[in-house]
This record gives sequence, structure tokens and C-alpha cells, in this order.
Amino acid sequence: MKRWGVLIIFLLPFLTVGCAGHYIIPMVDVTATPPDIIQKIPLNVAILITDQMENYTFTGQTANSLEGTFTFPLGQMIKKNVFNILSPAFNKAVLVKGKPYPQDIDVIIVPKVEKFQHGYVGVGVGFKAKAVAKISIKLAVYDMKGMLVWEGIISSPKVPEKTYSGISGNEWLEATGSVAAESVVAVLQEAAKVITSSREIHAFVSTKGVSETIASKPSGKELSIVKSDVDELPAIKAKPNKNSYAIVIGIENYRQKLPPADFATADAKTMTEYLTKVMGYPEENVITLLNEHASNVDLVKYFEKWLPNNVENGNTVFVYYSGHGAPNPKTSDAYLVPYDGDPSFIDETGYSLKRMYAALGKLPAKEVIVALDSCFSGAGGRSVLAKGARPLVMNLQNAVALPSNMTVLAASSGDQMSSTYDEKGHGLFTYFMLKGIKNEDVTRQDGSIKMDDLFGYIKPQVERIARKQYNNEQTPQLFGGKKN
Repeated sequence: MKRWGVLIIFLLPFLTVGCAGHYIIPMVDVTATPPDIIQKIPLNVAILITDQMENYTFTGQTANSLEGTFTFPLGQMIKKNVFNILSPAFNKAVLVKGKPYPQDIDVIIVPKVEKFQHGYVGVGVGFKAKAVAKISIKLAVYDMKGMLVWEGIISSPKVPEKTYSGISGNEWLEATGSVAAESVVAVLQEAAKVITSSREIHAFVSTKGVSETIASKPSGKELSIVKSDVDELPAIKAKPNKNSYAIVIGIENYRQKLPPADFATADAKTMTEYLTKVMGYPEENVITLLNEHASNVDLVKYFEKWLPNNVENGNTVFVYYSGHGAPNPKTSDAYLVPYDGDPSFIDETGYSLKRMYAALGKLPAKEVIVALDSCFSGAGGRSVLAKGARPLVMNLQNAVALPSNMTVLAASSGDQMSSTYDEKGHGLFTYFMLKGIKNEDVTRQDGSIKMDDLFGYIKPQVERIARKQYNNEQTPQLFGGKKN
């Protein structure tokens, strides 16, 4: 395992304190509550805080080197907060200083300070001033053979600031310590969310410790993650098309205690990359909604306000959804399940396909394409059902009349489940959809898609893998306008 080392880039874009000397920044207690974790990762983890890491301090000068230096006990700040924030995300967590590790441990998490910034705004004796700080922490997750499972650099989602009066006494030093500690806490809270949504970690769990995302290399060395073939973007890239708009939604974890829609986040992120880096969609024209950012209100806002405010005559609209669907047992209507959706109150908390199609149908777009990696029968897979209700046979094709400019590509028929393709880290439908887009016979040079050709590629592939690997029937559907 790679030893922890010092790699700090020190930037000070702020005004400096008007007094010289060497200042030891005190430890300041801040609230270190963990973020909302929908479902724990079923792993036992050891968080490695060596003596070197615990005693690590950052010493640096302010923007004006004559004004003084400051020493921050960053190692102690991380040790004080990392367990309380990360442990709720896992089945079990312990702090360790090194080997021997407890026998029941599955993975080891190693934190490392990557970058730190601090400074002051509005400094002057007798005036109100603010201390500010920002930190980036690299987290690496290793299995017990020293193989790298996942790593990422997490930065403060915001820059904490603390107001103090003048520079008398220790008030300004405490303010500095407070913003540093708050920045550490904010990064660790963000890290807990990132780790629990990582497809590499989910793949490691699903293979019971023999992750197919890890290359086989000698123990003790950091390894690069082997991605699925569809995560490698095709070389051909379309010219930017300012008339193309897209909404991409991926909901893997839900506020209610619903089963996770495995790999939905990875599905959406990769789809966004294809749209913006391959198919010519400008980044500012693509809205990507993930997990808690895909609430019922978010769906209403972007389908019923953002799109109508932006789409004009002749534009193209693409909508992609990866996550759970649900039926209304009373009406047999199909619903997308937002992050805050509840299958028992699906009318009130879900976003119906009828409502979505109606909103899209009002747009003056030349073409509207909807891709749904979900299912709506409530029979399992990427669908959920109210407690006590029975699965339904949904007729997605005849549920609502679609305008002639709209094409809907669904992952399965109304009585089937939509499967995941675990070894590829994506939904089964999404994997072959992306693989089809990489096919030059499907996607034109201008980035537009031949929908009939894409469907002709997806359908037999999904049917074959679903039957062969999962003993399941999954038949993708294409209906609505079929313009080439």
C-alpha cells in the first residue's frame, strides 16, 4: 500500500492578517454529523490513521510572507471527525494505526491531505473581518491484498467563513481554526456520499471481494481502475449543436427505504459524457439530476419550466432516466419514482409518464427522444410497489397517445423487470444503448441517432444477456414517432 506523503499546493487568494509572527491554530470543535445515508455499504472497513497522519500539520505563510506563518493541526482534525462521519455508511468501521488489522475487515480507507488554502477577507483593526479556508482530501479504498478498489479527491463543496472583530486576543485564531475544521468536516461529509454511490465499491461488494473492476497487479501497489468498455468514449465527436437540449436523471439511492437502483448514478454520468463529449450537446444545454437533486420538485421544474423556457422551433430534446419506476395499482398509470418518491403515495410523490409526455408534447421541438432504463410493473428489478399491492402488467405503448415527433425507448415490456449488468457497472439496457451509440452504423457524424438502427442493436443484445446470465426475459420496447 502506498505510504501517505505530503502533497500540498498552497494558494492564498485572500487579504492577509496585519500582524507578524508564527501562530499555532487551535483545535476547534464543530458539528460533524454524517450525511443522510439511504443504505449502508455491507462492508467492514478500517480507517487508517497512522501516527504520521495524526500528527501531520500544515504550516504556511499568508499572501504577504512578512506577515507571519500559521500551523494547522489538519491530521488531528481529520482523525477527530472521520470516524463519526464515515462509519454510518458501512456495516462496521474502526480506526487503526496500521497492521495487524482486525480479521473481519474487508477494506481499508486511507485519507490524505491533497491541498489546503486559508486566508482573510476585510482585515483591519477595529473592523469586521472573515477567516476562510478550503481543503481537498484524497481518499483511497484498498482490499486486504493491497489492491486499489476506489480513490477520489474530494474538495470542500463550499468555502466556510467565520466573522470576527479586529485581531485582539485569540478571537481571530479561533475563527481560523473554526473554518479549517468546518472545511474538513464538509469534505468528509461529501466523501461519505461519493463513496456510497461509487460503482467500483458496489461492484466489489457484489463480487464478494473479488472485484472485476480491479486489474490483477502485485500486492502493495496502487492500481488503476479498469473501466467498462462503454466508459471509454468513442473517438468520433460531433460538432457542437446549440439547438440540442437534454435532461439526464440517475437515482440510485432514495430518501425512503427503497432498494437501490444499482448503477443508476453511473448510468446517468456516463450518458451525460456521451451527450456533451460525443454527440454535440453543449454542456449548458444538458441538465443532470442525480439522487437527492432529482426530487419531485426538481422534475417538475426542469420538465415544465426549464425546457419550455429554452426549447425553440426546430430544436432536439433528449430525456434519459435511470432509476425506479412504479405503477399506480388503481389506475395502472406508470410513474417515475423521484428521490423523495413513496410507492405507497405514488400519485402525490411520483412523476407520471403521462405528465412527462404531456410536458414534452407541448414543446416546439423538431424531435423528442425519451430513453427509460426502468420498469413499471412493480415486479422487481428497477421497479418498486406499494406494500400489499401486486405487480401489474403495464401497457406502456398504449398508455398515452404520443405526438408524432416523440420516440420512446424503454428497457423492457410492461410485465418485465429491467436488469443491471453487474460486470459492466451499468444497467443492462443502458450498457447496450451506449455500446450502440459507439457504433458508427447507428450514430451519424452530426451526433444524431438513427433510432430504428439503435433499437435494432439494443434489443437482441439485451434479450440474449438477460436470458443467458440472469434466466430472465427482458425485451426492450420502441414506440411513438420513428424518425430517421
